[in-house]
Amino acid sequence: MAKRKNVLLILADQQRMDTVSAYGLNPVCRTPHLDQLAKEGMKFNNAYTPSAICGPARASLMTGLYPHKHGVIDNATQLHDDIPLLGDCMHEAGYYCGYAGKWHVTPHKTPEECGFDEGKPFMGYGFPGSRLFPSLKFDAPPRNTPNYYAEYLKENGFENIDVSHGFMGDNPNLQIQEMFCKHEGPVESTIEYFVAHETNRLIDQAKNQDKPFFIWANFWGPHSPSIVPEPYYSMYDPNDIPEHPSYRDEMLDKPYGYQLNRKMWGLDSGGWKNFQEIAARYYGHCTMIDDMVGMMVDKLKAEGLYDDTIIIYSADHGDNMGAHGLIEKGAFTFDEIYHIPMVVKGAGTKDNDSFVYLHEIMPTILDVAGVKPPKPVDGESILPLMMGQESNGRTEVFGEYHNHFYIGRQRMVRDHDYQFTFNNSEKGELYDLKKDPYQMHNVCYDPAYADVKKKYLDIMSKYMKELNDPVSTWFHRIRDFY
Repeated sequence: MAKRKNVLLILADQQRMDTVSAYGLNPVCRTPHLDQLAKEGMKFNNAYTPSAICGPARASLMTGLYPHKHGVIDNATQLHDDIPLLGDCMHEAGYYCGYAGKWHVTPHKTPEECGFDEGKPFMGYGFPGSRLFPSLKFDAPPRNTPNYYAEYLKENGFENIDVSHGFMGDNPNLQIQEMFCKHEGPVESTIEYFVAHETNRLIDQAKNQDKPFFIWANFWGPHSPSIVPEPYYSMYDPNDIPEHPSYRDEMLDKPYGYQLNRKMWGLDSGGWKNFQEIAARYYGHCTMIDDMVGMMVDKLKAEGLYDDTIIIYSADHGDNMGAHGLIEKGAFTFDEIYHIPMVVKGAGTKDNDSFVYLHEIMPTILDVAGVKPPKPVDGESILPLMMGQESNGRTEVFGEYHNHFYIGRQRMVRDHDYQFTFNNSEKGELYDLKKDPYQMHNVCYDPAYADVKKKYLDIMSKYMKELNDPVSTWFHRIRDFY
């Protein structure tokens, strides 16, 4: 049998597709190492997350399933026990499996309990800088395991690191999470450097094994708070960041929850200038992560493993970052949070326009290992597309949301022409993407779009039935009145 490839899966958290400069969509943010991987390999231009919430998306990647099937429907619920997991499957296929960084797949199982040989995860919500940086208000430290980042700082003489310039909105009821801070220490003392350092340690461990490896590296960022040191903190001039075309959306034709979410963050009073300040640090965070990717690539090259390793870079979801006046993610199906980057090196050299899903990484990596998922999954291996197959024949994508800040079962279908969103107990949304690419004008109740609406209600019905979606009963009872 031919030698099986190693796999390095790198997952960012909350990184918008347009911040990977290889896509050519953002003239400001720079990611030269990812650009080089895309140049040597390929990128997917239409990759989507099944759910734009951290835990559900990561559990989907681990299982190949939609959230309503694997059980992680928000950032606190648990993974069902009877579902095959990517780590277990790769371990059984004879791979050395290592894990580094943010976990957030399920709160009751560690990576070691999911098939990984070793690693130093951030468990729970898992922000390892909480309670370490004296001036940081964000308080969500790792749970149920040691804080390995704290141990790293101590072992390397980086104790007493602090942050400054913490920035929050002006909602007096939400003075608990900074949007960004300046990290007052060297790059080597940052969380992202620790993840890259730990990944490189796992590469060393893997090289000593007489078998291929699967290593999953998970950055915290650029998820807020973007805590970055110089030169990244001042790398981008806020004034160079143009106003997002949808920023001034008053959202009067959208579900009321969208407006509440926008008000909650308390960023409106400063206007677009607030988002320029946040985005400048977010972009710096993206470039710092890109440099950490370069650090991993250099390690693979130094160890003679680069040519035998498939590198997959993606994100669990994106960030509104000012689109519709919103920040982060939540109960809205805008492209800025569902459309994700996906760059692949080592499995082909032709970019692909097919609709693909984040959770299809699971059967894809198993395909690299020469095995199939033990049980059916929601999707298929995209390895043939990586290797040059032109299309998978998929004409649309389906996404779901259950709970984040507030409960609101939400479903979305999207193709290149229209996007339809079903909001369980709120008004629906229909966007004509050719005329309205930034989803400003909801035409769901415009009589001129009645036939279009019916078409996408039918498409959604098809997905709900095929996926045994628990929302299906309610949807089909009210669809004629929706």
